[in-house]
Amino acid sequence: MGLGTITLLGMLCTPGQAPADVTPWNSPSMKIPIDYHPSKRAEIKELLLYVSPDQGQTWQQHAVGYPEKDGFFTFNAPADGIYWFNMVVVDKAGRREPADVYKVAPALKVLFDTKKPVVQIASAQRSGDDVTVVWKVTEKNPDWSKFKLEYSTNGATWTAVPTRPEADGSAQFKVAGGGPVTVRVALTDVAGHTGEAVSPVAGTTIASKPTADPGVVGAAGMIDVPMAGGSSATAGSPVTPPVVAPATERAKDTRLPNEPKGSDTPTAPVFPPAPGTPGAPVVPPDAAPVAAPKADALNVSTNILSSLPAPQVINVTSFKLAYEVEDKGASGVGKAEIWVTRDDGHTWTPWQTIDKPESPLIIDLARKGTKDVEGVYGIKVVLQSGAGLAREAPKPGEQPDLRVEVDTTAPALLVFQPVPDRAQKDTLVLRWKAEDRNLAPEPITLEWAEGPKGPWFPIAASDSIGATPGSARRLPNTGSYPWKVPANFPTHKVYLRVTARDLAGNVAEVIPVEPVLVDLNKPAAVKLNIVGAGH
Repeated sequence: MGLGTITLLGMLCTPGQAPADVTPWNSPSMKIPIDYHPSKRAEIKELLLYVSPDQGQTWQQHAVGYPEKDGFFTFNAPADGIYWFNMVVVDKAGRREPADVYKVAPALKVLFDTKKPVVQIASAQRSGDDVTVVWKVTEKNPDWSKFKLEYSTNGATWTAVPTRPEADGSAQFKVAGGGPVTVRVALTDVAGHTGEAVSPVAGTTIASKPTADPGVVGAAGMIDVPMAGGSSATAGSPVTPPVVAPATERAKDTRLPNEPKGSDTPTAPVFPPAPGTPGAPVVPPDAAPVAAPKADALNVSTNILSSLPAPQVINVTSFKLAYEVEDKGASGVGKAEIWVTRDDGHTWTPWQTIDKPESPLIIDLARKGTKDVEGVYGIKVVLQSGAGLAREAPKPGEQPDLRVEVDTTAPALLVFQPVPDRAQKDTLVLRWKAEDRNLAPEPITLEWAEGPKGPWFPIAASDSIGATPGSARRLPNTGSYPWKVPANFPTHKVYLRVTARDLAGNVAEVIPVEPVLVDLNKPAAVKLNIVGAGH
């Protein structure tokens, strides 16, 4: 990349490469040696392996080892990503070192990456001696120093083509002679996996098939963010607005939708009517989907629309944007121009200029006082050298380097009166309705308490690595959950708390005003017998 073109690395992180203190690992399984001072062996009772899947926000005990028989811990990563590890030594008096894993630096950081890059050759064309190749690479952790573009005229000997490594790139080079030409594009990621695509060159576009799982999302310099429901959005996708009755208040507001504000002691009904019951809000039939705008109408090619990176969903309008500078000259970087698009590259607006910029930059999407601040933004950064040289500003039809979606609205959440499950004894069916344009894949947690202010206990407890012991498991938005009330339950009435989350981190929470009866037994008199005279 020339001066003025940068690699966007995302908010507060550096996707696209492993940090210097992180060990890349290309297998889901790892043996972690147990290390301690030999002189202390007689004092050690056990060794505990703690794991954090969220870079220290939460820790969970994963395994127990004993000095007399264990030389290592075995860890199997449930999914690709960065995991932190710490070992706690427990002596025979029960003392722990370190006493709190939250207060010490991790002993080991590992990036588990088990997928090889997806490499596609979108087109390979020849006109005379000129060969033009267009490619697309999808990889979360690329090592761009190991990117290769090569050609062969005999299928055996390959000639390297000097080019700029990019996720979405193209190159033009000359090949003398009229024989067949084959091109090859390859990339190795930081974990050592290599993906490649090979395609013959012809006068028309020849598309190659991906060499790895096409469901993998991500590109160099882009943030890999799952969309609601696990899908990814492309420009022009129809969006159906929620059709449910009123939304709840923002996070931490425990009132029901029909509960008056300003009262600490609500007197509103405990539950709104469930759908299909008298007094329930009328839900209109689903409207016909809105057709996506044609690419021609926007003067943007279909290829540009289909290759847009998935947006990072955030619930703030100001954030830090990290970047790297390539081909930095002796004059350094004198200025950074931030360009923003609200229509995926159809039009671009100069947003702000920063003199003597340093990574990360502070980007403020609300600085121009836009009322409708929520929505998708595309971002490009154009750097200017200290000598005043810079690349051109983005043109209409040019896609953004990074997309963010600002979503500051909590999900709409309604909770309905639970009903007994006729098919299962001692089972309550808990019911809710949650809607949001960016609802998380598993957004719902269900909890109970003996009082309206807690303490709260999970109805479905989490058993995943990294979860705090006793925390609630996140459930899919099915609208109902059968709660099998445990035997010898400590109370006959409970308060419920239902929480819904979206991808941006917005939270809606509802605690109905009155408790719910969980003792569903109906006593019956049996074995009647006269045992004496009455007085």
